[in-house]
Amino acid sequence: MLQQRTANGQLFPSPAPGSLVEETPPVFAFLPEEGVSLYQVEVRNAAGKIVYEGETDRNFLVPEDVLPPGQYAWDLICGEERRGWWNFEISSQAVVFRRPTAEMVFASVPEVRPCHLFFAADKEKILKDKQPELAVLRRNIALALEQPLPQPPVYHHDGGKPEYREYFGRYRDYCDRDLVACALGHALLDDENATRKAKELLLTICDWNPAGPCSLIYPWNDEIGLSNARCLPAVYDLLWDILTEQQRYVVEQTIAAYAEQCRERLIRLNFTANPGNSHAGRIPAYLGEAALVLKGSPWFKEKTLKEWLSLALDIYGGIFPFYGTSDGGWAEGPFYASSYTRWYLPFFMAVERFSGVRFLDRPFYQRVIHFFLHFAPPERENHPFCDGYWCSSEDPEWPGFFAQNPFRLYGERFGPDLAREWAKRYNTPEIYKLHLLDLFIPAGHGPENGSLTGEASPMAVFEQAGSASCQTNLADQAHNTALLVRASKFGSVSHQHADQGSFALIRNNKTLISPSGYFGRAYGTRHHQEWTNATVAHNCILVDGKGQERNSFRAAGHFTHWDHRDNQWFTVEADLSEAYPMLNSYHRWFILTESELVIEDRIESSAPHEISWLLHTLSEPVVQPDGSVLLEHGGERAVICPDPQFAKEISITNQFGVAVNEGVPEEVQVSMPDQYHLTFTAHLPANATLRVVIQLG
Repeated sequence: MLQQRTANGQLFPSPAPGSLVEETPPVFAFLPEEGVSLYQVEVRNAAGKIVYEGETDRNFLVPEDVLPPGQYAWDLICGEERRGWWNFEISSQAVVFRRPTAEMVFASVPEVRPCHLFFAADKEKILKDKQPELAVLRRNIALALEQPLPQPPVYHHDGGKPEYREYFGRYRDYCDRDLVACALGHALLDDENATRKAKELLLTICDWNPAGPCSLIYPWNDEIGLSNARCLPAVYDLLWDILTEQQRYVVEQTIAAYAEQCRERLIRLNFTANPGNSHAGRIPAYLGEAALVLKGSPWFKEKTLKEWLSLALDIYGGIFPFYGTSDGGWAEGPFYASSYTRWYLPFFMAVERFSGVRFLDRPFYQRVIHFFLHFAPPERENHPFCDGYWCSSEDPEWPGFFAQNPFRLYGERFGPDLAREWAKRYNTPEIYKLHLLDLFIPAGHGPENGSLTGEASPMAVFEQAGSASCQTNLADQAHNTALLVRASKFGSVSHQHADQGSFALIRNNKTLISPSGYFGRAYGTRHHQEWTNATVAHNCILVDGKGQERNSFRAAGHFTHWDHRDNQWFTVEADLSEAYPMLNSYHRWFILTESELVIEDRIESSAPHEISWLLHTLSEPVVQPDGSVLLEHGGERAVICPDPQFAKEISITNQFGVAVNEGVPEEVQVSMPDQYHLTFTAHLPANATLRVVIQLG
């Protein structure tokens, strides 16, 4: 039993050898073994005494009893086979998190409406404390009242229009934006126009066949079904009092249909062993929400609802989140973190309000606010890394995905003070375009037995997720130099790119050195797959014209060293050898001060190679007579001084290797800003060191 990952999306067995575990009882997770139906886990303490034995037919196990801080080892046993002991430590600051049972949570759901997002008794306080948010909500309602009722999708018709990408963008406006806003207007504002609109929208959506093109399981694309599964339970709870018995029946049957699709999809994926499916990570919450809001229904057996709830609680109390790691990082980058850390909040907060069990006390949720502070300040020109890095909170392509205020709930609950300040600053956009469901949920309070969050720091290295940030003035981004670096064990799968060792340089919110590429019209275009996902689009190296493997868990990187002194000097080292198997080893060093950035590449190989050293910018750079390259962008200035070994072999172009609209029908082509691509080329011996200096100011 090697317990080594062999495919994209598989979980990482944990606790990994030598790891520090910061919650107890810990989750023991492992890869399924072929032909094995029963697994045993043994845990021994530092004295060699067995302190836990358990068995399961699943691929993870959580002890019922707390294991105190200290040194341990665990072994996985399948019949006569043993994997071998892996050592780990439970931290002295470990969070005590006892997993809830479905019986306990289900029994705690009160027989009142509304209850899912808030209780009727909370209304007075919400109206008092949320005046700025309510002003935005009123604008949302006014906008919704101007919109016609949606038409169902027709993808299953020959030549059916509209196209999927264009349709689901508009559908989010109908469902996630307008329906939710009007339902909130009914429950909080007693707005009769909002009430009528919400009811019309809800019943219109429920008229459509959930098993047709609105389904969230194949053969259809899943975005319409995901919106319905996400929004209908909470909206039904908010509108329950104005629906007739027949209307409740129709709505409940629709909610249940989507819940069954959620359950089926999780089972098809064997999600607990393969949690890297990005879309599926949110649907246990929707399954759990359906179970909670359907409690007391005469049309569903409690046994079925508890089975749904149990599956959701098991996932969120066990192997979830996959792309979110206990250090607070999100491996898919800040664009996806801004939404993917919100989809589950209505479910988490309902469970907490009903039963007192606080999923948000787990280490990732306490610390993710630091990831947002370092990687998601809204004023920044873009937000490296991974898909969507080019999008802003007001982006017309993916409205609302920068989650109107990613600092709000996490910052209010966990701090630090800087996050609370930013949460207030970004609280009132013109309208809410997405994620209205968690707007009026009370933030709650931090952990009762100490917090893991800590204070804001000029340097943050999310070693497990694979991103590092160095900031000379974190609190004031308008007078700040930021170096961002990616080196991730997650490789180049899902929304990640083949960009291990890539970096971005952002000065006073203007991006001097950036990733390059876009989705184009939609995720999966030729441009997105063959350029944006490829190493050539990033600030990396090519070896004999070849980059890292795309869409591969093997193309991994790791941070090996980092340090900083006050806000003056930062250093980061990354081991990128796994991402470049054609080399014996490859390490990249970064040193940042207020006046310059130094990048040093140490390459060891068995033979000479041609090395292409890549940079990408948002304004056109100019080669100077001395061989340096001048970059001026947004009022900021940098001079790139290449290693002498490049011998002036410099090329600059604003053409992508695959055009943004390659293969896209003319009527749905998009227009995106130019980007510029620099390549420094050198023919190097087997072992070589390259040093590039970027002077700032």
